[in-house]
Amino acid sequence: MESCLRTLGTSLANSMVIPAAWLSGLTTTALVWGVIAYWPDKLTAEARQLFLASVSIFCLSIWHLIRRKRRAKALVASINLKEGLSLDDTQLLGFPSPLFFVFDLSNQKLAQCQIATGDYQIRDFTWITGWHLEWRRIDRRVSGGVLRIVDEVGMSVPAEEIRREFTGFSLVLTVANSGHPPFRFPMNRSAAEGWCTRCNVFFNG
Repeated sequence: MESCLRTLGTSLANSMVIPAAWLSGLTTTALVWGVIAYWPDKLTAEARQLFLASVSIFCLSIWHLIRRKRRAKALVASINLKEGLSLDDTQLLGFPSPLFFVFDLSNQKLAQCQIATGDYQIRDFTWITGWHLEWRRIDRRVSGGVLRIVDEVGMSVPAEEIRREFTGFSLVLTVANSGHPPFRFPMNRSAAEGWCTRCNVFFNG
């Protein structure tokens, strides 16, 4: 029960910290420009308070992520020491989520780590039976005008086009345990494609 609560708390913290870091970072950047341009005559007291709050939230968010990264690296180091492995702590699949995977290419092993509790499981590479990317495709119908020349006069006529977007990328790992659901790791497109390439190297090498 305690481990479940720790995992839930870690997940909630991650879901808040990363968006908070982005939002406070953007706000801080905008307010820094305002401070440079208008300080001290035209900057209101509310703007100054917002600036200080944004800087504080940004610093706390970055501190939390750095602290979590150090804990993850410490966990990997302890696993290497206990198990005699060479897990690469520079490639943490799933981090900063509570559950992440780390790989030892030379020994063909991976560790399934739980950062909230410090628990881990060592698996052979053969435990991974497949991997692929998932994403959502969004088609947007956009209306606009196209300029055409009719009898030497420019006329705007209605036109429609479909704009296709791809979002919600995840790397999906399937495992040898048929009763276990696939592992899904949400990430941006470039990271997902990079991890898919790494999986090809790890498991097909």
